[in-house]
Amino acid sequence: MKLRLLDFGGIKADQGWFLEGAGAAMNSAQAPESIRRDVKMMGAVIEHPKSGVILYDVGPAANYKELWPEPVQDVFSVTSYSNENQLDKQLEKAGYAIKDVSAIIISHMHLDHAGGLEHFRGTDVPIYVHETELKYAFYAVATKQDFGAYIPHYIDPSFNWKAIHGQEAQLFDGITVFLTTGHTPGLMAMKVDTKNSNPFIFTSDTFFFKENYQEAKPPGWLIRDMSGWWESLEKIQTLATRSNANIVFGHDYDVFAQYTKEKYYD
Repeated sequence: MKLRLLDFGGIKADQGWFLEGAGAAMNSAQAPESIRRDVKMMGAVIEHPKSGVILYDVGPAANYKELWPEPVQDVFSVTSYSNENQLDKQLEKAGYAIKDVSAIIISHMHLDHAGGLEHFRGTDVPIYVHETELKYAFYAVATKQDFGAYIPHYIDPSFNWKAIHGQEAQLFDGITVFLTTGHTPGLMAMKVDTKNSNPFIFTSDTFFFKENYQEAKPPGWLIRDMSGWWESLEKIQTLATRSNANIVFGHDYDVFAQYTKEKYYD
């Protein structure tokens, strides 16, 4: 089993989206400084000895400028995204091609995590998404009640969707997904067991940055279910402690830099 992180570029946005109460005015600080945080877009590619090349998240669509609503681009400003950051180029850099991909796991269906599915339109590559997330994403687009985070580009019944049910599922030998609600109704974290290093837990947007996890700071304006988030925190803490896992937070630049020092982990 070989594991490598993928670089899908970067975004900058007000930290109030990611940390509860960040920048809030108080009687003692009535005009707080507005801080914008650098946000890394990332995914992972796994070369599985039995099941082939598996992706965890696929980044934004290459033509995100045309697809993302203008208010979204204004709030979440893309600061770095070139041809090199596109999914096909990231796979080539890792030694693979789009045609090599045998399965895709989508943590959740927001536009910066699922846009790259465009490369698999018209194929039978299975795309694993939690049942709750799949239902909510189609509903969000159809009703426009959560339009913007989800966009119609990849909310397409022609893809080979595979719904995951329940709290956890072992999709492949050594690869297990866990329902971690909070940011979205059906977000899935992923644990990958490796032979020569400690396991890896990918939290996706359950925890954007290390502060969310290490300091138990809930997400800010991007939260959907606060009580669910606290349950997810406890779930990942327990899982990480038991397995002494490396934890990859969803958008943390420092963590991305830490786990890209090696060409791959096995």
